[in-house]
Amino acid sequence: MEKGMAKVHQCGELRCHRVIPFNQRYCDIHAPLHKHYAKVSHKDKLQAYKIYNRTQRDEVANSFYHDSRWTRVRNYVANRDMYTSALTGNAIPDEQLIVDHIIPRRLCDNPLDVSNLWCLSRKEHLIKTKLEEQIAQTNNGDNKLKHMTRPIWIKYLKERIKK
Repeated sequence: MEKGMAKVHQCGELRCHRVIPFNQRYCDIHAPLHKHYAKVSHKDKLQAYKIYNRTQRDEVANSFYHDSRWTRVRNYVANRDMYTSALTGNAIPDEQLIVDHIIPRRLCDNPLDVSNLWCLSRKEHLIKTKLEEQIAQTNNGDNKLKHMTRPIWIKYLKERIKK
């Protein structure tokens, strides 16, 4: 980098490509939409994750996601997909990247099967998780989730993100 050039990156809002200073997370247009997020420090977020893991996440999931085998598979998938969203193709910073099970972990035969894993941003993952919960509550929901494919999820998620 040439001397005197400021570091920049794209706005953190999905599909916003405005270039902003590195010390900002969102452009001036999207920053007001994320004020609640900006007020929470990184240390507080880490503490909230620890509390969530201890109090809300089930023990099987907690032990699975803290296992070294999962860490190796997660890193492999992130590298395989070049840290890009399966939905948008946009690059995702590591701290925002979620390696997600297409068929939920609790329903798949092998939770370490890389063909059942893809990369999503935290926002995309949250939307997918909410959809999974809605589907699971329907009649025969787990069976529906077992048969969800990558193209079907992409269609559903893109429809939700447009709204």
